[in-house]
Amino acid sequence: MEGHYVHAGNILGTQRHFRWHPGAHVGLGKNKCLYALEEGIVHYAKAVYVPHPRNTEAVDLITRLPKRAVLYKTFVDMVPTKPEGTFKLVAILEVLFEVMGQRLESR
Repeated sequence: MEGHYVHAGNILGTQRHFRWHPGAHVGLGKNKCLYALEEGIVHYAKAVYVPHPRNTEAVDLITRLPKRAVLYKTFVDMVPTKPEGTFKLVAILEVLFEVMGQRLESR
């Protein structure tokens, strides 16, 4: 599904256990299904998972792994197709420079 265009509300994946984690612009349903919050392109990313030392299940899992083993989490992200709005200050400055340029040209 990497690189596919999806609409807002489309289900990206269903799962019984956390195989994929929600990333940017992705929601998590009650039954652990992932769905798109915005229209865009699907992107998968992996990140190193370092569990909290107080999490007994994670510590138990890590002690059973071989030495120097690395755990990863897979995140499902959405890259929105609509560009996000610019800052208002940038828009104001663009208008100001445009007006100033017109005034300088008229002199």
